[in-house]
Amino acid sequence: MKVWHIDSSARNEQSQSKRLTKKFVDTLAQKTTIESDVLDVSAGLPFLNDLMVGSYFTPDEHRTDEQKAVLEPSNRIVESAKESDVWVMGVPVYNFFAPASFKAFIDLLCRAKETFYYSENGPVGLLENKKVFVVIASGGTQIGSEQDFLTPWLTHCLNFVGVKDVQFINADQYTPEKEEAINQQIEAMTSELAK
Repeated sequence: MKVWHIDSSARNEQSQSKRLTKKFVDTLAQKTTIESDVLDVSAGLPFLNDLMVGSYFTPDEHRTDEQKAVLEPSNRIVESAKESDVWVMGVPVYNFFAPASFKAFIDLLCRAKETFYYSENGPVGLLENKKVFVVIASGGTQIGSEQDFLTPWLTHCLNFVGVKDVQFINADQYTPEKEEAINQQIEAMTSELAK
């Protein structure tokens, strides 16, 4: 099983989302054989710009060296997305939404003719048969509340590229008292995956 482990918190040792995605992957690895591909988007990803967007719509055989180079970060993300069976994402809530680095990740993932295409009946996602587990960590924003702009947006984006099996691990309004419930959720999810 190929697991794509994606983190986005700007914090390191103090990050709840990073700690919990690691716990998820480590727990899964105790139950079945996995190959893990790690991406920490907080290290920095390029934001969309005119050169990048123009390169997307230029056929590969006509791309300049500059265009090919600017597409490399997106190409790596798209390749990992296609090759991985399970995605484990850690996303903290910053100012009611995902970190800017995670939005950049989604912008590089959503590529016409690579991860989706438009048909006569609308968009069709190309990343089918993936299972995605998302740890959402927050200090104040409650998942499912009127202030939760993150989970509906992320669910829509993943559905858009064909990922329909999306499950959330809610470390929202995190306190140590919630740890047991989170651990039980991770245990149940990884046991189901390992079947």
